[in-house]
Amino acid sequence: MKQWIRKLCGSLAAMLITLAVGQSALAAGAEDILRTAVIVDLQGLAKVQPAGSSLQYDAFEGMALWQGDRLIVGQGSAQLRVEDTRDEINLGEYSLLDISQLSGGLQGRTTKLTMLSGVAYFAVTDLRGKPDTFQVVNGNHTLDVKGTHFIVATDPVTGASIVGVMAGAVSAGSSRPASGGSPNQLPPTVIYPAQQIYLGGGEASGPSGPSVVDPTRLIQNAPANVIESLLRNAEKIQKENEQTKKSLEEQANTLKQPADPSLPLQMGDLNKISENMSNLVGNLAQEAVKQQKLSSGQVQQLIDEANRSLEGNGKIDLDKVQPLDPTAGVDPEAVKKEQLLKEMQEKKNRELQEQQNNLQALIQRIVEHQEKLQEENRKAQEEAQARAQQQFLNQLQAQDREQFLAAERRLEQEKIQRGGSTSPSTTPAGPTAPSGGTSAPSNPGSNPNPNPNPNPNPNPNPTPSASFTLNWRYADETSIPMGIQHTMAFGLTLKEGVEPKSDKLKVKVTLSSNVPEAVYSAIRYDFKYDSLLQTELSLEDCGTSTAASCGEAWLPSEEDAGYGIGALDDGWPAVLSANWMESGNYTITVEAFQTEGDALVSLGKQSFQFTVSEVMPAISFTGGESSVNLAPEEQLTYAFSAKGENILPSYRLALKATIYGEAPYVDVPVTLYHNDTPIASGVVDENGTAYLTGGTGVLAALLAAGSDFRLEWGAFEPEPGTYEIGLRWVYPPTEGLDPHPYGEENLVGLNVGTP
Repeated sequence: MKQWIRKLCGSLAAMLITLAVGQSALAAGAEDILRTAVIVDLQGLAKVQPAGSSLQYDAFEGMALWQGDRLIVGQGSAQLRVEDTRDEINLGEYSLLDISQLSGGLQGRTTKLTMLSGVAYFAVTDLRGKPDTFQVVNGNHTLDVKGTHFIVATDPVTGASIVGVMAGAVSAGSSRPASGGSPNQLPPTVIYPAQQIYLGGGEASGPSGPSVVDPTRLIQNAPANVIESLLRNAEKIQKENEQTKKSLEEQANTLKQPADPSLPLQMGDLNKISENMSNLVGNLAQEAVKQQKLSSGQVQQLIDEANRSLEGNGKIDLDKVQPLDPTAGVDPEAVKKEQLLKEMQEKKNRELQEQQNNLQALIQRIVEHQEKLQEENRKAQEEAQARAQQQFLNQLQAQDREQFLAAERRLEQEKIQRGGSTSPSTTPAGPTAPSGGTSAPSNPGSNPNPNPNPNPNPNPNPTPSASFTLNWRYADETSIPMGIQHTMAFGLTLKEGVEPKSDKLKVKVTLSSNVPEAVYSAIRYDFKYDSLLQTELSLEDCGTSTAASCGEAWLPSEEDAGYGIGALDDGWPAVLSANWMESGNYTITVEAFQTEGDALVSLGKQSFQFTVSEVMPAISFTGGESSVNLAPEEQLTYAFSAKGENILPSYRLALKATIYGEAPYVDVPVTLYHNDTPIASGVVDENGTAYLTGGTGVLAALLAAGSDFRLEWGAFEPEPGTYEIGLRWVYPPTEGLDPHPYGEENLVGLNVGTP
């Protein structure tokens, strides 16, 4: 119910913002048109951030987007349609699109989209001879579109983009002024059908010259839904390219110059160009099957649908497709430049891969060393424990010794019956040695049997295997420094084929440890927005246990009927938070129950183990300039070195980066590099701080070895003046908790110059 209410509130808020935008647009003048883009298809999850709002709402099919809105696609896809022009945008997974401008009037309509990440296929109305404009901003480049079908694909390694034109024409130019504040005088580059252009990711890199489309490279960077959308438009692409070919033939026959004076240089060999246009869709279709992006059956069905409306040479025969000619219609020097850029890119990719391999090798060596130390410590503890127990047994008389061993076997049998491991990880606390060597051991059990059954049933009441999967938010965090305010979040997913007999489940969380009389005083359980009071757990709460200490809590409380199955599967809704004040081994066991009448029937258990260590990291900055001078429109970067002590591989680490002052840079991305390899990233929050986190073990390995780093902020425009950058290594904050510092803050001066 609460989740439904939140969604309703989100929809109402979005509607109010929409009304506000609509009223302001109407007030601007009667000749303005209120334009929208509608989500016509949505697969997976996506969010919409309305103009002027920091809140995000769930996207849905039929949802209208307005000027200033942002669409964030997760693991899935989305298709947008501009309502009045019927332009379509098909976004792949993890794409980020801003609707920068969606306006219009009697003088023409303007559509301007900013593509921040991901892959998109555009099907745009032919704008030749019309006053309308359609622009796509990608990085530092602006694409002016005259129509009609093209793909923008971002390289996941370098951040550079490839623009491939299927039909129509696209003009690519820089969206930034040249150094010194004067506009860039370089003319834009025009890309024609079956051509592509490389847009470098660097701030100073302009577009390369056009080259013939590389199907392998283009399909490699495009997700399946984008390729499928392109092939669904194969009929329109073929028809438009046939018209383009006829127009070129007429121009060649009449010796007329085309409207674009640069066209003859790019379209010197008409036959080669025509062949490339005819074979473009077929090459892309074959490559999609080759790379297993789509099945051969899917591709053939899409081609068959297109061929129903195509005639003559426009039909596509996948068995007769010819490779694209890389020399057709392009300047030979541009081809050489494109090949050089491709080789440089491949070299950079190889270097990045080699750096990542070296980084992984370093991490593996550190992990192996840590595992070796842990194994040696475990063996030493077991040997010391065995010696202590043997010394204790040697003090007992024969009858007392037999009673003690019988009690130990009985405890192990009880553990087996509860479904625990048959190999005890801890030795039960032994009885106190009898004074004078004559008293019986304490609490051996009433009337113990000195000769128990030597072949007992190992599990008379076996616990069924769990019917659910336990999803931990930070499953790799198996070591935690002692004394840190710590949270662990989890959720449950029922296994395929499991049919619950009720729509609600109750969850029992059991915490056990090998620490005798462990202090559990600051433990809190939360589920969504429902919370249980802080709970003190003790051994008595769990009944008999082979653990040194133990405790239980129910989610929700025992009076509640339970949580909906869908809510349990919604991310990591259950949160356990505590400040672990005792070092040792801890196990969290989650057991799910469904209601059958008045009884609770278990669906099984899943456990997660972690270690609380006395070892507290200490990380210091060992190099870096004391101040940075930043010119207007220059990207902010800062190089430094750091080294850490007492860092275990599974410790979670983050770099806290703050610019103190009135710098307008909320939502700006910040990335941490090592040898040009991105290893951690974050986004600036409303307090001006970004917490940069990365893959488990990466930061730990680099800091343990002592390494050089480079910080890079995304584009923002601070006012001229003096600021301060604060850097500190911390335990990353979660669920609203403050970060725990691992060292002193390093302050760096930031001087922003005037234009």
